[in-house]
Amino acid sequence: MNWKRFVLALLAAAAFVLPIRAAGTELLNGVAAIVNESVITFDDVNLFTRRAIKGLENQLLPRGKTAEFDQRRQTVLRDGLEQLIERDLIIHEFKTAGYNLPESIIDDVVSARVKEEFGDRLTLTKTLHERNQTFESFRKDERDAFVVSQMTIKNINQNLVISPKKIERFFSENQEKYRVGDRAKVRMILIDKSRHAVGEPKKIADEVLAKAKAGADFGKLADESSDDARRFKGGLRGDQGWVENKDSDLRKELRDFAFNANIGDLSPVIETDGAVFLLKVEAREQARVRPLTEVRDDVEATLKGVERERLRKKWINKLRSKAFVRYF
Repeated sequence: MNWKRFVLALLAAAAFVLPIRAAGTELLNGVAAIVNESVITFDDVNLFTRRAIKGLENQLLPRGKTAEFDQRRQTVLRDGLEQLIERDLIIHEFKTAGYNLPESIIDDVVSARVKEEFGDRLTLTKTLHERNQTFESFRKDERDAFVVSQMTIKNINQNLVISPKKIERFFSENQEKYRVGDRAKVRMILIDKSRHAVGEPKKIADEVLAKAKAGADFGKLADESSDDARRFKGGLRGDQGWVENKDSDLRKELRDFAFNANIGDLSPVIETDGAVFLLKVEAREQARVRPLTEVRDDVEATLKGVERERLRKKWINKLRSKAFVRYF
């Protein structure tokens, strides 16, 4: 053990108030951990996890799930502390390795962040004030995040290599992951009753169906008549893409037609409480396992994720083995 470092750490810790519980389970500021010569306070952890905890508040508290919120909040705080410890380990490695960053690069990083998240400097200043955070600490956070990302690329991402043999073996052992049920490819015209006078949607649908039966292009008719917000998706007019018979978002009456009609068939006008529909079946497939040629990118991404996590744990453990880390 490096006793000099240990004594310095204890002296640093003595300058802070030890954490105690206050009303509402909030923690007064104090030392959460020491990493080498760096001190992580509970304020640091709270600031780092503020978005995740706010999301939990919005998700759980309005539904009265206070106990679940408290439990998940503690998990978020613990995870946040571990991430901050890892951050400081990586930054320490960056410094001891003798790396350096021109301030101009950090200026560019900060400017891009301000534009992306806040829009302008005035909004940034207001937000930082609400967080009780200075611009200098914000800039340091951005610098630290950039250093961590670059060190991660250097030590992990550039070492990621997934061999074709691994891809083939994973696919062979996990084919059920890539099984799809019976599928139909459909186009749909939806006429929303709330947007038209009483009786008008059915009349419009009858007219559109007559045009389609006479040979008019169904996609063009969807452009002209459908109230579906997805009718322009990807430029494919009225295209719903592939839908599965099981767990499909389509209503039962629409699904029944899509999986029983012949390819190219037009549905009759299908009327529900809120809308009327017309469907055209463009293709259909039986349940199958998607071939490796179709899912290779997905398999490789999955394996890269697993390998990235393995390499990261190995790297962080190596950094921990030569560092001083103490929890409070």
